[in-house]
Amino acid sequence: MSDPGESRKSGIAKSGAGDGHDNSEGKAAAPLPFFRLETLKKRSEFKDAAAGPRYSTKSFTMLRRIVPESGPGIRFGFTVTKKVGNSVERNRIRRRLREAVRKAAPDFPPVGMDLVILARRDAISLDFVVMVADIARAVAVLATRGESRKRSSSAKNPPDNGNLASS
Repeated sequence: MSDPGESRKSGIAKSGAGDGHDNSEGKAAAPLPFFRLETLKKRSEFKDAAAGPRYSTKSFTMLRRIVPESGPGIRFGFTVTKKVGNSVERNRIRRRLREAVRKAAPDFPPVGMDLVILARRDAISLDFVVMVADIARAVAVLATRGESRKRSSSAKNPPDNGNLASS
């Protein structure tokens, strides 16, 4: 008779051999594409995105900030305010949006940018396929839009207007 510890060790190497179970059943032949959702963490990253262009749909508004130093890759931030609903509803909306972003990821352009999704109440009941299509469309549009919504002139930096006062 063999040592019980030895059979346990050898069973690890053979896992399921001869017991009638085929371990390959139900597994995909090739690995599925993987998309790791990179998220924004700091408040300043969310605020910087608010200065850029935006794209609105019935269920969300997407804000964008180009980040060339980060290389190709898109980071997402999700905002669901208390106006949208109670905590259960807000968390459900956030989960639906995150999963919709994962499903739409293969269509994303290779641009380095931060995107913030501001959820609306309709995101809880909108058809999921429509939400995925809306996110893919919003990312494609924002990847090609102009850089900023802010005006170039402000009270601190008045426009030059072509006047050469110090000549």
